[in-house]
Amino acid sequence: MAMSALHDFAAPDPDSCETMADVREGVDEIDRLLAPLIARRQGYMDAAARIKPERAAVRDEARIAQVLENVRRNGDAVGLSWAIAEPVWRAMMEACIAYEFEVYDALRANPGRVQHGG
Repeated sequence: MAMSALHDFAAPDPDSCETMADVREGVDEIDRLLAPLIARRQGYMDAAARIKPERAAVRDEARIAQVLENVRRNGDAVGLSWAIAEPVWRAMMEACIAYEFEVYDALRANPGRVQHGG
């Protein structure tokens, strides 16, 4: 599925960029679109921290491998370079795992308190 099928972009298509201002407009637009998606992903880390019964379950190597396989498959389908996708998702997953540990610990230290943001 092409990115244009996912969103009507205001910035110029990458193939039609003629100036660095065009490129920067596109990058800034993508960053604005990514922020709420990553925030929603963070919300799922809040949920996981609340749901997981033990701290040892926070880091799940099998799930990390599954996510990377999903990213490879989904990225291949839209032409995303694995050289970009893999380190980006690995860094995001590590940050999310660290965040989930913090939330997990905070929830158990303060039962009934819902953690949002960090």
